[in-house]
Amino acid sequence: MEYSKISSSEVSIAKMQREAYAELRKVAREQGEKFESSLYWTSQNGKEYLVRKKGHERKVLGTRVPLMEDFYKKYNDEKTEVLQKIAALKEKISLGRDQINRSTMNLVPLDSARVLRKLEGDGTLGSVFIVSGLQCIYAYESQANVRFKQNLKDKDVYNITKATEKNLVLLGSAGDEDKLFDAIKQIDPSYKIMGGKGRYRATNSNGFSVDLVCSASDCKQNWMMSVPRVESVAFCESGLPVPFVSLAPHVYALYKFWQSKNHKDKQQDIKAEIDSKQAYAITDMVKHELGRCITQEDFSAMPECVSAYKDQLAEETEKAYSLETFDL
Repeated sequence: MEYSKISSSEVSIAKMQREAYAELRKVAREQGEKFESSLYWTSQNGKEYLVRKKGHERKVLGTRVPLMEDFYKKYNDEKTEVLQKIAALKEKISLGRDQINRSTMNLVPLDSARVLRKLEGDGTLGSVFIVSGLQCIYAYESQANVRFKQNLKDKDVYNITKATEKNLVLLGSAGDEDKLFDAIKQIDPSYKIMGGKGRYRATNSNGFSVDLVCSASDCKQNWMMSVPRVESVAFCESGLPVPFVSLAPHVYALYKFWQSKNHKDKQQDIKAEIDSKQAYAITDMVKHELGRCITQEDFSAMPECVSAYKDQLAEETEKAYSLETFDL
């Protein structure tokens, strides 16, 4: 696997879209709850009362007096201002969709985008679930403004693009599976759930699946929930932003490298070669695009049997790319 920088114009439009999306999320988060109620006047026994409605709940705030009228006007004026700001940000994001679609950036499959936006909206992306697996690559591309590409030979034996089109892998803790299943069924009732004992798969009518790997919080296998992570915003096939919270690139690279060295089945030799190439490319990206040395990153939460490979990964990456030496 190789990577290259995206163009300056692509960096510019991506930056503008991410900033608009960040502002949209901030406004929705900070102002959404404040203005999710509606106010209206109602008459009873010859008097007018101000009522607050939130969902199916109604609460009488008081009789119609100048102070209550001022409150009613102020609330609605501020709510209108927030709604107009949200509409303007959405319009700005929508106007940039065509430019994103015409770019050379790799775009997140729509099914994955819907799931990640739903989790972000529910407040569980990052706090309960994080992205693992191959779709982490979209997050790293976004973080470093690069584009990963498979060699044609590698694509023939293991096509990463096709793999990400059909599968999203999430990590969580034991007991959180129902939160995920309830969320994804709200966006697509066709999801069918199967699995157990910490490994679950939900597949929809399109053949797209969401895998959830979870274990008890005090279990040694739950270390991936404690390692460094990154937050980023990529873009989906419709040109809209997609939030990501995923394993940090140095963690993912080292884990893939460890896997490549520990495949027990000889039939997995080809997969091991692809895993190592992914690890090399991401390690090189961490150094040359993010300006960090992988051997100096935080691996304290990883099992020692995995972190022990960090120096070997750095050395093999240097050899594979024939670049200047890492500061070991």
